[in-house]
Amino acid sequence: MKKKIALILALCLALTSFSACSSSSKKGSGRSSNDRDSKYDADDDDDDDVDDDDDSEPTRATRETTERKDPTPTPSPVPTEAPVQIKPTENASINWTTYESPDGYFKINVPEGWTVFYHDYDVISYEVVVYDNYAEKFFYFGTSFVSYPSEENFEYWMDVTASYGFETTEYGYISPEATALSLFENSGDRFGYTDFELIDTLGENGYGDYFLQANIKDMNNGRQYEGIFTSSLVDTPMYYQQMDWDLAAGTTCIMLPVEDFTDWLGVMLQIYASLEFTDAYYTDRNIVWQQTFQTSNYIMYNANQTSDMIMDSWERSNHVSDISSQEYSDATLGRERVYDTQTGDVYYADNGWSDTYSGTRYEPVTSGSDYYLQPVVGTIY
Repeated sequence: MKKKIALILALCLALTSFSACSSSSKKGSGRSSNDRDSKYDADDDDDDDVDDDDDSEPTRATRETTERKDPTPTPSPVPTEAPVQIKPTENASINWTTYESPDGYFKINVPEGWTVFYHDYDVISYEVVVYDNYAEKFFYFGTSFVSYPSEENFEYWMDVTASYGFETTEYGYISPEATALSLFENSGDRFGYTDFELIDTLGENGYGDYFLQANIKDMNNGRQYEGIFTSSLVDTPMYYQQMDWDLAAGTTCIMLPVEDFTDWLGVMLQIYASLEFTDAYYTDRNIVWQQTFQTSNYIMYNANQTSDMIMDSWERSNHVSDISSQEYSDATLGRERVYDTQTGDVYYADNGWSDTYSGTRYEPVTSGSDYYLQPVVGTIY
């Protein structure tokens, strides 16, 4: 019995010892596994470091993805301006020449080929007329002329002067109110126009009257004109009313076809500014009429200064009528205006040209634009 118990005990001890060994073995295996896992984790970290700094060739998939996300931009082609042929307008291509009167009394600069006409009535009354090759554009200047309150006064004095053998004229200055406006409203036949219609009073002329801008009609063909007019009148009432007369000094007319007004006004004022009476004229004039010395100086001032005053007054005036008349003229003549966006120059073109133009440099002048007030310097063809 004791032997059996001893055997059982031995078996139990053996089993216990075996169990302890197995447990110890399992615990060691766990540590080894953890060590391996740690090593693998470290290796993974190393791989990550290598990937970050890797300069090796990217895969095809990577290349394709990069190309899709960041393509190289293609530059846009620069638009090409279609060539435009421009012929300078006559007002922008003038050759100037100096005309000196054969009597030695004045000189004046005019465009080459233009005509200068002058008439010396009595030295005191002296007139200068300049007009172009087509007799369409006119400049007139009169030194000092007698103006009359009515046609009856004019006829009376013509009879008197004719009886003494003096030269008479068919038409006279008529000014019932002794003002520039009254003179030009009633003396159109003297200057070759009818239907004087005031557009604007531009400003004072410095000698008691005003610069006037007006529409007129050619007395011969009815063509519409536009002009600048001024004169300074002194009323000299006489004892008998039929003998009344006025003195009109520095009478100036610039008359242009409406469609040419803005293009040629500057040119006409250059003509005016260049008008210069000589010392010989003033000497002879003052011999005839000593009391007019101050008036003689006034004439010199008028020619040298008043052209600038006219331009300045015109530039400061309300230009609504000028713009409208230029727009109407373009429509009537079948043309349009375009401007150069780089230089600001204005050109004529056939009506509808801007609709077919594919470039960007030239833009049409729109209705009401101040570009209608600029001289046109060329025609596109």
